[in-house]
Amino acid sequence: MNRISKYFLILALFFTTTNNLLGQFPVIPRPQPATISTGVVIGTSANGVNPAANIPGFSNLNNNNRQRQQLEMYERDKRELQQRNAELYKMLHEYSTSNHSIQYELPSCVGMPGTDYFYQTAKKLLDMLSGKIPLDLKEAVFSVENAYFEGNIDRTKYEKAISELVTIAQVKAKQDGLNWNTPTTKNIMLFRVMSDTLKVKLPARESSTVSYPMQYDFDDFWAKEDITKYFVTKLLASHSGQCHSLPLLYLILCEATGAEANLAFSPMHSYIKFKDQQGNWNNLELTQGRIVTDAFIIGSGFITTEAIKNGLYMEPQTKKQAIAHCLSDLAMYYERKYGYDKFLLQCADSALKYAPGNFSALAMKSNYHSAHFEYTVNQVGWPPQDTLKVHYPRIYELYEERNNFYRKIDNMGYREMPKEAYNAWLNAVNEEKERREHDDKYNKVLRLFR
Repeated sequence: MNRISKYFLILALFFTTTNNLLGQFPVIPRPQPATISTGVVIGTSANGVNPAANIPGFSNLNNNNRQRQQLEMYERDKRELQQRNAELYKMLHEYSTSNHSIQYELPSCVGMPGTDYFYQTAKKLLDMLSGKIPLDLKEAVFSVENAYFEGNIDRTKYEKAISELVTIAQVKAKQDGLNWNTPTTKNIMLFRVMSDTLKVKLPARESSTVSYPMQYDFDDFWAKEDITKYFVTKLLASHSGQCHSLPLLYLILCEATGAEANLAFSPMHSYIKFKDQQGNWNNLELTQGRIVTDAFIIGSGFITTEAIKNGLYMEPQTKKQAIAHCLSDLAMYYERKYGYDKFLLQCADSALKYAPGNFSALAMKSNYHSAHFEYTVNQVGWPPQDTLKVHYPRIYELYEERNNFYRKIDNMGYREMPKEAYNAWLNAVNEEKERREHDDKYNKVLRLFR
């Protein structure tokens, strides 16, 4: 029986007991005592008849004794009733105030259909991060997305699509007379295979093949309605994605070819950084297929000095940190499918162990603390803060834990970027793209990398 059922059972018992006792023992006026002669023995005959019952003068005495016995019974039962009522009120009070009546932990989703895929993937990612198995971004991304679909993604199609993109980049480099083994050439050709229309003659094919660029998916780009908008597998299948899936696919292509590149973040966004032959950092903006400067990224707004200093934004992420980011993605997909429980906190903490500035993990941990506090305080009716602190100290601790983590993120330099600002930034990138399409200087920049 759960606690709510016990609560209503106590109430029912209380009212039933009270009504029954009051109904069984009506209030009887206390009678005046009669004058009784001494030395008379009043008893009952063998047949159960009181021999004095019909003796004049003895009937009043018999009635008075009966009434006195009834009064004594009434007083005794009245005391028992009062004691019982006191016990019931105590039980009700203890139920409403006892900490044992409050569930302090979020309900676990362990055992629900499909959760085992998430736990298995988390173990695989942690094995990569701890060095038990090699770091493999392609495998990490596939495993995370496959966990959401409970093992139903076709691995063969996934790997074939990646292989085809690598082949197109290699063949195009050769056709253009470029040295594929030059690190910068690999970066630029992989960038082009994702952002340009390329016509290539693939081996074993009679006619040329046209490879079209990846498009930005403007529909639900924050994946609020459809979480698969974030997926690399969705990007490969539809050739459209957004700022989460596009950089991850680029890094997977780099991993397959031995090219060097790094994931980087800006507010509500991720992009690619790589070094040219002179050792200068370049930013690949895959959402619109353009190379942009640091000044352009900072100019988008909401990037504070503290955020850069603490590694939230514009910091090149190592491969290990990129896989830690996949662990944060795993938690996000789990939450979308099952809700909040301890698994999310474990994933976020593990990701932050290897990537302390990963804002996705920080945000997940912040959301977990919020959900945890709201779950417990909702059980006691959201009392005022002072009441919470006095009567529910454990819930107040959760309240403080949530607020302290909010302050921690704010102190790291985080500033919330509203959707309107993000849309304005996208429009700015699109305008830059249109300008550069008619700018000869852009072609000169590309030639520098050949």
